[in-house]
Amino acid sequence: MVVEHVTGEMAIEPIGPTVAHTLRALQLPTTLFQAYAVTGTDLTPIPPWSTYDTLRASADHVVIRALRNTLFDTIISHDPHPTAETVELGTGFESIVQGSDGRAEVKRSTVTPEQARRMVSEQVKTFVQETGTAERGCVFGVSGGGDSNALAYGLKESLPADRLTAFTLTFRDVMTDAAADRASVLCQDLGIEHTVYTPERLAALLGMTTSLDAFFADFGRAFGHEAVHFFGTFLILKTARVLGQARAFSDLAFGYNREDLLAELLFMVMNGHQPLEYPVRQMGGQRLVMPVWRVPKLLLDACHPAFSLENYRERDPHTTRQRSLAFYLAHSLDSAYPSFGLSLLDGMRRTFAGRFASLHYDETMDVHLTVQATPERREMVRQILDRHFRSGEPSH
Repeated sequence: MVVEHVTGEMAIEPIGPTVAHTLRALQLPTTLFQAYAVTGTDLTPIPPWSTYDTLRASADHVVIRALRNTLFDTIISHDPHPTAETVELGTGFESIVQGSDGRAEVKRSTVTPEQARRMVSEQVKTFVQETGTAERGCVFGVSGGGDSNALAYGLKESLPADRLTAFTLTFRDVMTDAAADRASVLCQDLGIEHTVYTPERLAALLGMTTSLDAFFADFGRAFGHEAVHFFGTFLILKTARVLGQARAFSDLAFGYNREDLLAELLFMVMNGHQPLEYPVRQMGGQRLVMPVWRVPKLLLDACHPAFSLENYRERDPHTTRQRSLAFYLAHSLDSAYPSFGLSLLDGMRRTFAGRFASLHYDETMDVHLTVQATPERREMVRQILDRHFRSGEPSH
């Protein structure tokens, strides 16, 4: 097999069963190359899923030609996957730098939990200083997973104890008792005021006229069980708003990480919508703040790896296809090229500065609406909420 590009060519041994496997192993996009089967003087295009076993019976060799004048030496390393001589303990990260000869070099590092917590704390401290969150007071939900656990550590180091309070919800498999136990242990160790809300206690706090079970069943009939995580998000945000109002804390902190925001951003833009503002999103008199918005999820999970793994093992298998696709694409960005996702997130923030989509508060439903909320959908949601919540008691 020969790989040709604008600065030369190289003979390589096939890697894996197909042409596509070889390109991916070399960190080369399949859409950037056309493969050809060569027999004598005949040359025929072949798809990237062509298997070498089949080609050996019908072709002399394979040529894979780059379609652009791409200087690969400057953007990918010659040795993208060196063999490790020892087992490294920690979460691994890569970056690509330019060497003295102009060629790309891969830099690798592993991060321990202690190092990860320090790195995240520095990000949170900078955010709090720049946004004035300490003065405004902060409510945040802690789930027992990697994102909110790491956020808890950073907020504890950045805010006075009397300006910070945390909560955890429990409800079936959506928000488990085991996750609440992990959150309680973490907050107790950090000295953070923390409250766990059972379904009954949460219903009372939110002013429900029915039960959480009844609301969940109604939600499922309207939106399907695949949307269960949106049900959890709704409850967490509504709880944060109520607690913030009760404590006169106007900032509601969430552990939205780099890939969370990239997923939301990609979904909105590819559907022709203006994205919502980040990392500070105004919601009436309160703000939804995202102190770890620049941090990759791997680094957040590295802060408390055992807790994170337990959290993932408890996850239910339900979600929407669109949500799955958005996260797949978001994580693919930094996987394709280190820190590319962060560059996109920073660039889009500048691009939409002053032009982010706004939220409209609907007092009759006590929810903040985007422009995508159609009259039909608003009415459907209104009827559901009227069946389970006391109307006319806004929590904003």
